[in-house]
Amino acid sequence: MSSVRHLQQRLKELQQQYDLLSEKIRRLRADSAIQASTSVAYQLEKEIDRSEAERDRLHKQIQTIERSLDNERIHSELFRLNYVQQVRLFREFIEEKRIGAFLVHGSPEHGQIFLLKRLLQAIPDSTVTPPIQFYLSRRALRTDIAALWRELGRQMGVQNFSSHEEIAKNAVAQLQTQHIILVFHDFDCIDEDYLHELIRDFWLPLVNSTQQTIHPTNEFFLLMFLVDHEGCVTNWNIQFADQFDPVWEPCIPIRLPIIDRLSDRVLANWMENAIDALPIKVTKKIDYTVQIVLEKSEGVPERVFAEVFGLCGCNWQEEEVRWLEL
Repeated sequence: MSSVRHLQQRLKELQQQYDLLSEKIRRLRADSAIQASTSVAYQLEKEIDRSEAERDRLHKQIQTIERSLDNERIHSELFRLNYVQQVRLFREFIEEKRIGAFLVHGSPEHGQIFLLKRLLQAIPDSTVTPPIQFYLSRRALRTDIAALWRELGRQMGVQNFSSHEEIAKNAVAQLQTQHIILVFHDFDCIDEDYLHELIRDFWLPLVNSTQQTIHPTNEFFLLMFLVDHEGCVTNWNIQFADQFDPVWEPCIPIRLPIIDRLSDRVLANWMENAIDALPIKVTKKIDYTVQIVLEKSEGVPERVFAEVFGLCGCNWQEEEVRWLEL
């Protein structure tokens, strides 16, 4: 069940409890008004007080969930802002292919994780298989390719592995029943030579081991995402493909279009399409709102998200960690 549907169901249950308590309080007050016995009237008043306290508690829970639903609606709409070229290329890819690597890149605060979430959501049943994440800021992972294999084996549950061939064999077996999605972070912590090694000594052997297993008609994917949060990889002398064509091979990572700053046209079009979910104060004068948001954020995507979130009366700081993690 999605987060929004879960919240909606919980809200419905709480509202039903609230209504039942309100009816109970109404009846207790009616009984108290006609009760002649002082002791019985006293007991009724105590029960009314307890019921009202419980109703107040439910009211606070309802308000909290309503705020969460507002946040989720805005989150859902913001999820559709920007990244059209990248998502289109990826969706075209997964219609035809099952093995591939992708560079997700841009300058700091350009929403690389937002884009990655969009891409992961495009994979059928991706939520069933959480991605295996590698943080190259960890010293062992950024100096030793064998450590990457050990980490992959550990996260796949391989016991007592001795070689990358053994781990690749287990990957082939897993791909019969689920996706394998690999995500690499922190490319500012490595150099160009290490990325060459990663592709040659990690990705290529994995592709070679699985390529004969995954056919276009299979439902499971072997995918690798290289997430560059600093915009450094694009200047390295690495062989990337900017699109996939008949001569493309899965061992060659596809470089998705770089994430740019948001333009006034893109932001205005998004606000017009999201008009049902955004507060009237945000959409009443869209051109003016867009101008204010871009002036404050300089068009940097994550800053734009924060500004829009704030205009909607939501607290970005409370949500940012959740939004920026897989």
